[in-house]
Amino acid sequence: MEKIIIDGPHQIIAVGDSLTAGSQPGVNENAPFADYRTRELIRTSYPYVLSEILSASLGPRLIRNLGRSGSTTRDWLPGSTWMKKDEPDFPLNGRPLDDILELRDTMKICLMMLGTNDVSSSIVPDFISKAVKGISGYEDDNFLITRENLIVTLMSLKEKGLVTYLAKIPPNAYRGGLFFFGLDRLYFSLKSVQEKLDSYTRMVNERIEEIWTSYPHLARKGPDFYHFFKMRDDVWCKDHLHLNTLGYRLMAWSWAELIKSEGVDIRV
Repeated sequence: MEKIIIDGPHQIIAVGDSLTAGSQPGVNENAPFADYRTRELIRTSYPYVLSEILSASLGPRLIRNLGRSGSTTRDWLPGSTWMKKDEPDFPLNGRPLDDILELRDTMKICLMMLGTNDVSSSIVPDFISKAVKGISGYEDDNFLITRENLIVTLMSLKEKGLVTYLAKIPPNAYRGGLFFFGLDRLYFSLKSVQEKLDSYTRMVNERIEEIWTSYPHLARKGPDFYHFFKMRDDVWCKDHLHLNTLGYRLMAWSWAELIKSEGVDIRV
């Protein structure tokens, strides 16, 4: 396996949803930006922390954080468009995958973690999704669609010349509180809903493992964040979906250990 040499800024990109962007409800609503008008980045996201761990000279410029809050695997397909709700000037509005493919920058590594919102949008009733302008009709109880979406995206990144590390998604024990003034807590407090969240999360991770096994030329093994966080109570925000500052730092260190174990040569 040829050694990957990182010798410039933004040669590593981070692709994912709010867990990549670094969102924390009520704290970082415009992740990955603290202020998207000035492009100032939040300092608690895992790509920011990971950049500082790996490069003292470049710091946060080592990794480009492309996390889009709320995005599913479908949003990262060729031609798909993602827009931040009620923010027409948000810098990451556009076509997530196509924007990467059109960049002329030298990119060598992609850190990918997607699937959490495939789970959530398969469970949230359509009347809630429609009310918040979310995704409706995304029913994929076996998550074969999720797997195929990931494969298509991975193929495009491979053609671009990137080496992608695909991570398993963390546990999802979402308790509600984001919609209808928190009334969705009644729905998400149901034992059957919580069991389905966990079952679906494990199923998505099974599909990711199938990609590791059957498509090793498209994706290398990333961290297993499901088991990494499963037994911890000290890493979650109040919604039990997003990570707190400790959680994102632990995620960054897990990525750092993987990158070092893979022999990636960081020369900046």
